[in-house]
Amino acid sequence: MAPHNSLKTPVCDLFGIEYPIFAAGMGGVTMAPLAGAVSAAGGLGVLGATFCTAKELREEIRALRRITDKPFGVDLLFPSDIPPDLGSREIPRLPDFLRDLLPRITGLKGAPPPPLTLELAKAQLQVCLEEKVPLLVSGLGTPSWLVKQCHGAGTKVASIVGNVRQAKRLEQAGVDLIVAQGLEAGGHVGTVTTLVLVPAVADAVKTPVLAAGGIVDGRGIAAGLVLGAQGAWIGTRFIATKEATAHDNHKKRIVEVDEEGTVVSRSYTGKPSRVLKNEFTDRWKGRDQHLLPMPWQRISVETLVAPAKANGLVDLANFPTGQGSGAIRDIVPAGNLLERLVNETRAALDR
Repeated sequence: MAPHNSLKTPVCDLFGIEYPIFAAGMGGVTMAPLAGAVSAAGGLGVLGATFCTAKELREEIRALRRITDKPFGVDLLFPSDIPPDLGSREIPRLPDFLRDLLPRITGLKGAPPPPLTLELAKAQLQVCLEEKVPLLVSGLGTPSWLVKQCHGAGTKVASIVGNVRQAKRLEQAGVDLIVAQGLEAGGHVGTVTTLVLVPAVADAVKTPVLAAGGIVDGRGIAAGLVLGAQGAWIGTRFIATKEATAHDNHKKRIVEVDEEGTVVSRSYTGKPSRVLKNEFTDRWKGRDQHLLPMPWQRISVETLVAPAKANGLVDLANFPTGQGSGAIRDIVPAGNLLERLVNETRAALDR
């Protein structure tokens, strides 16, 4: 490996980037302005394109390319367990113990995201291949046909894992990069912490590994490198940037909360997801019997949650946020943040 002052790892050569720092593809947050700024500054920005139509995704990719000609990625979800009766089944109603919250969204507009279907994901994938996207990231499972199609078009594939078993299976499937994401991360999470998961995955596979979950500064990146990763996948820290398309109230709350300001809850999606702790998540305590499996849980609460999210009501809406938010104290331009992360990492490694 090159001297640590350069921060160059084999992942940098694999993708043609200066620093092994990736901005996580967070749906509706890491769009062209943020992903483009991170790539332009020498890292690798990943578009969070889950809820884009194929046409919107193509426009987003082209907008990013107007910002920079540097490498970037697109993060998509390829759902394997969508119920066949999704379109015909009766929509579950909002639970009674939430109905008194409805007056808080009276008159507010905000449409729910489109349902995640395999048809949508395949249409998005087609756009990525036609646009020759350098990296495709798959968050909820990576089918073997996906790896084959991407490699056939010259696109590399990364997958996010929460345990060693998944990492080994994905290495056999031929993915180019594995993101070992610990329980500290925002959004859907497993049960193993970053400190335990990263070295376990790095020891178990030969495929390059990125460390993820709770990394918000150079000390965290350096720790990931020492644990055997070749770089870092960073989400929440990049939400608190000028270019992130998150609601300003989400950014402000990230800066305000301490290390106990998030909670893992199934209340928004039906799967364990780390989000800002708020009145909505508190309402679900002791009410697991009312939880529905994915995607029905999201569908059942979206009459309340979708307008709340669009209008930045952080006490009601689903704002995925990692535990590292307790160490975030400012909202800065993404390019400046990347430079800061690089300098902090070098200083930490020097120590």
